[in-house]
Amino acid sequence: ALGGDDQCAAGDAECALNALQLRGLRVQAAANASGDAKWYSACSLIGCNAAYDRNRCQCNAGCMAHGNCCYDHSWICANAYTHAEVEPVIKVPELEEEPPDLTVYKAPEFSDDGCAVVVQDYAVDMEAEGSTFFDNFVFVEVDDVHGAHQFTNESVAKREGVISTRDDSAQLQFGGLRAPSYGGEAWKRYAVNLHTKKAWNPSAGFLVVMSYSQLPYGCGLWPSFWMMNSDKIWPGGGELDILEFANMEANKVTFHLGERCNLDAAKAAQCAPMQAQVNAANSAECETNYFVNKFGCMPKQRQPNGQWFAKNPGIIAAEWTSKSITIFHIPKEEVPEDIEADKPRPTSWKKWVVAYLPLSSSCNSKIGPQELVINMQLCGDWAGGTFGKGQCANSVPSQYRHGCVTGLSQPSDCCTKYVTSPAQDQMLKSQVWDIDYVKVYTSQGAKGRYSGTYKRGGVPLKE
Repeated sequence: ALGGDDQCAAGDAECALNALQLRGLRVQAAANASGDAKWYSACSLIGCNAAYDRNRCQCNAGCMAHGNCCYDHSWICANAYTHAEVEPVIKVPELEEEPPDLTVYKAPEFSDDGCAVVVQDYAVDMEAEGSTFFDNFVFVEVDDVHGAHQFTNESVAKREGVISTRDDSAQLQFGGLRAPSYGGEAWKRYAVNLHTKKAWNPSAGFLVVMSYSQLPYGCGLWPSFWMMNSDKIWPGGGELDILEFANMEANKVTFHLGERCNLDAAKAAQCAPMQAQVNAANSAECETNYFVNKFGCMPKQRQPNGQWFAKNPGIIAAEWTSKSITIFHIPKEEVPEDIEADKPRPTSWKKWVVAYLPLSSSCNSKIGPQELVINMQLCGDWAGGTFGKGQCANSVPSQYRHGCVTGLSQPSDCCTKYVTSPAQDQMLKSQVWDIDYVKVYTSQGAKGRYSGTYKRGGVPLKE
């Protein structure tokens, strides 16, 4: 990582996935201070019902119809209008209050080799598949990574062909182009950012299993499958990156937390998976603060890239207990009977381990319930920052590598120009995430509880 300008070299394992957000934060702070409301205008700055200005996004009742609202309009201005025809974008669900979970959960025992935990009572708590797949998710429309995607709600996603279902699977893909909605904005492509309506307690132990037959990858693309706590300001309650890669770079399994928390370095080395990359380890320190070069913990691990995962469909799984986190990839032709029978036994999956993160006991009290996230991103902090480097240096036409800039999505950004070119329509629309199912299994009778994102109607928690 280059601490001076927050950029990442392709393949730089010390660069956190979202490190380039530093640049975005600085640009936004400068824009706020100067009153420049082009790229980073917000309703929290200019107020609701502000007069129309073609050089920025809008904060008035009409912006919803015209698709040019500022990113925070949906929660800052949702109740600011009296027009009967204006429907607020954010719909906070009416939910029964859940009683506090006061259960004291038992820590699992380690397996004989000390590199796994023994859990024998996993039971299905959530099952998303087929025609009802999207019923389990909230569509979050806010983009925090300054990308060339336009996250959208469910109805627009269906209209634009971004989501679809068949009897046995669900599909996510990139949609068509949305024209700039204010001066200085770049073209964007429709995409989705899905968060589960439930979140699960790692102290009780839970297992997430995604079965997929196809997933997207390529230059300018940034798909991801991860977990986060949405009850605290990031990274306060924890974030686990399970499957996340940009361009043609390697996958990086990383854990982030807002307070001091370390991996057991000796056990991480002892239990590193077979064929783990020697130079893949980043740090045993999970506390994350990009401003002081703390990027989270990333143990030695197997690091295939997106192309490899796409050519080897099957199962991506993550087991999270009070003692450890383990990530697995199981090829479709090798899926064991215990998964098929909904009686998973991860202790028998040793040969498929991708990454193993043994947590110190001090971590548990700081980690909050985890919701699942699946999103389809283009360019932005990571994919835009390393665009045109590595394998993409030879596969992207020269006009998208020279005479343009890299980093945040804007009209002159190399990556944004590439993915929003009509010439890339066919390529992007062929990059489909085809998911057979996502299941969550819980232990000790624990149940998922409403996620913070769901309780707020899809609104991220902000300071």
